[in-house]
Amino acid sequence: MAGEGWFVARRRSFPVGLIVLALAVVVTGCGHSDDRAEARGVAERFFAAVESGDGGAACDQLSLDTRSKLEGDEQRPCREAIGELRIEPGPLAAIELFLTNAKADLENGESAFLSLTADGWRLSAVGCKPREGEPSEEPMDCELEA
Repeated sequence: MAGEGWFVARRRSFPVGLIVLALAVVVTGCGHSDDRAEARGVAERFFAAVESGDGGAACDQLSLDTRSKLEGDEQRPCREAIGELRIEPGPLAAIELFLTNAKADLENGESAFLSLTADGWRLSAVGCKPREGEPSEEPMDCELEA
C-alpha cells in the first residue's frame, strides 16, 4: 500500500511540474518578444530622427554614456553634434537579442548596438561597419560608441 500511495502522489506531481515548466517557457518567450519590439522601436526612432535632422529625438535614443561620449568628443550638445556623424539611416533588416544587449542590422549593411538600461533599451554604438580582413576582438568599426 505504501508503494501504491507513493506512485499516485508521484504521478500527480508530474503534470504540475510540466505545467510550471510550460509557463516558464511562455513567460520567457513573451519577455523576449517585448524586448525585441522595444529594441527595434528605439533603433527605428533613432534612424528616423537622424534622417529628418531631429537631433533631440535622435539623442533621446542614446544611452547616457554614448551621449556623454559624443558631447565630450565634439564639445557641444548632443542634439547639435549628432548631425555631424557619418551615419547612413535606413530600414532595419534584423534585430538580434543577447540578454541585455542587442544588435540592429540595417539593410544598407550598417549596424547599431543597444544595451538594456534603467531607462529601457538605448543605443550604445551607431554607424558600425564590418572591418576589412579577418575579424578580431573588435570586428566592427563604429562612428560613435560609448
